[in-house]
Amino acid sequence: MKVVRAVVLLSLIVASQRSANVYGSAADWPTYNHDAAGWRFNSAEKTLGPDNVGTLIEKWRFPAAGSGETIGVVHATPSVVAGEVYFGTATFPAFYKLGPDGTLRWVYRNPTRKSVLPPTDGAPVTEKLRVAGSDGGIFASALVTDDSVYFADTVGWIYCLDTQTGAERWKVDTRASTFPDAHWNNLLMASPILADGKIIFGGGTLEQLFAGSLLYPGSTGRGFLVALDPRDGKIVWKYDVGLKPEKLDPPVVIEHPWGKARFTSGPATSSVWSTPSYDAESNTLFFGTDVNIAPRQPTHDNPALHTEDSCAIVAVDAASGKRKWNTQLNSCDVWTNSMCAYDPKTGLYKDQSIGDTPKVFTITLDGKPTKVVGAGCKNGAFYVLRADDGTIVKHTPVYNGPPTEPPAQHDPRVLALPSPIGGLQSGCATDGRTIFTNGIDAVRLATQSSARASGQLPTGGRVTATSADLATELWRHERPKIPEMGGTPGKPLYRDVGDIVASGIAVGNGVVYFTAVGSGKLLALNAATGAVLKEIELGPVFGGPSLSRGRVYIGGGNTLFTPSEFECFLPKQYTGSVRCFGLPGEGNQRDNSDR
Repeated sequence: MKVVRAVVLLSLIVASQRSANVYGSAADWPTYNHDAAGWRFNSAEKTLGPDNVGTLIEKWRFPAAGSGETIGVVHATPSVVAGEVYFGTATFPAFYKLGPDGTLRWVYRNPTRKSVLPPTDGAPVTEKLRVAGSDGGIFASALVTDDSVYFADTVGWIYCLDTQTGAERWKVDTRASTFPDAHWNNLLMASPILADGKIIFGGGTLEQLFAGSLLYPGSTGRGFLVALDPRDGKIVWKYDVGLKPEKLDPPVVIEHPWGKARFTSGPATSSVWSTPSYDAESNTLFFGTDVNIAPRQPTHDNPALHTEDSCAIVAVDAASGKRKWNTQLNSCDVWTNSMCAYDPKTGLYKDQSIGDTPKVFTITLDGKPTKVVGAGCKNGAFYVLRADDGTIVKHTPVYNGPPTEPPAQHDPRVLALPSPIGGLQSGCATDGRTIFTNGIDAVRLATQSSARASGQLPTGGRVTATSADLATELWRHERPKIPEMGGTPGKPLYRDVGDIVASGIAVGNGVVYFTAVGSGKLLALNAATGAVLKEIELGPVFGGPSLSRGRVYIGGGNTLFTPSEFECFLPKQYTGSVRCFGLPGEGNQRDNSDR
């Protein structure tokens, strides 16, 4: 009897710990960045390479072409384990699991909300970021463990489902009073990771959409990182970015080229949309922060309106959530969507946050191997910092000229131009030797004469390869401009639009994969030379690819960046798909002649 009880007890212990064990093998892509170090690099990929990736074909898509079935937009990188695919949709929210052949295994919708299904008649759908936020869109990738899958949405819910059945194990509402420092506008757009036996999520508010206006003069939320017990979703610790917002007395008024913004509470920080990374050796988590969306109360001793917590890279202890260090990359960045994104008095650009994951790797400093973290920033630079104390080691040049087209003369090694949608977004990659960065040039966006003046188009996009110590640029793939976009044949709305690269980059076996938003293409480049190996037409797309076991997976559709129908320089499609590409003759091949 004692032996039986011991076996039962051991079984219960093992069962209780199973959900804390990640992944299948190195060949899988079970989370946004492939691994907790944030590299977006599949070291186990051996099937696809520079010699054969040019023969990629579509193996399957979901929903199948011509089926008449529709799903919402897939913005996030699909998670893949043993050929099974996990993803959520940003519009018409649902979470799906597909089998290795692209057939549906199960679908989950939050039972506490009314489900809105996508139309099947081809009618236009006008939901964009604001509405998707209220409808609970899933903009981030899932984390897949050996028996559970974790993800979150833009109305503040965190979920854990059974990987085999899709049954709900637990869910946490970050807007509920039971959540520490809950806020009515909490949402989650960063992907979860596993660290120190805990599930780590980044989140916060999207108050910058309306803060500083007459109807919403203050912000009361702040970004956060939260660690949950994988078995039951109980909160282990929560790290809040900056001080808790309080009433500003007197209110703070910020003058900018478009007018004045009046704030009655602060300081506040926007959501943490940087997917964190993890170094197991030091048990440290690293992540980037967003801007101050409300100022601090200036004092005689400190007249600054910004805090040290905005636009920073932060290291916290994974066991306790206590901060180890905080390094600010861009100061003086207090900004909301109603404010001009350039200050001509100081020459500073606004909304220069860090959404890229700080990748953990090693370089040689002063003749010694040194652990560092490296991340891209919306100011267009890539930064390398010491992992132990946050000291900035080096960064690529930053454009400091005015928002003009053409830009002012600048260092040719600038990776991208700054703006609210510019610079380096999330999803830069490394294989430990080379840094691969995405890039968006839209330097004039939100810098026009007034908020109501016509917006400015993106002017360029690229992928750049640089040595890990940033000493040498190895190659640069510049996307050709798109001659005409939007409107009707012969009467385009826009001309000479930059083909921006906003997606996450995937790297494996000498090949770099990414999507170009304007042209709607999936591209594969030679990682050593930058030569184009393959281009595949996708249609409207925003998300990046994942790479697993000789297959490339990509979601389709696009709702970003603005809610305006006239914003045609980024083609929109409010329903989506997931496609799988592989080599000919390996099964699952379908005749998709319309691709």
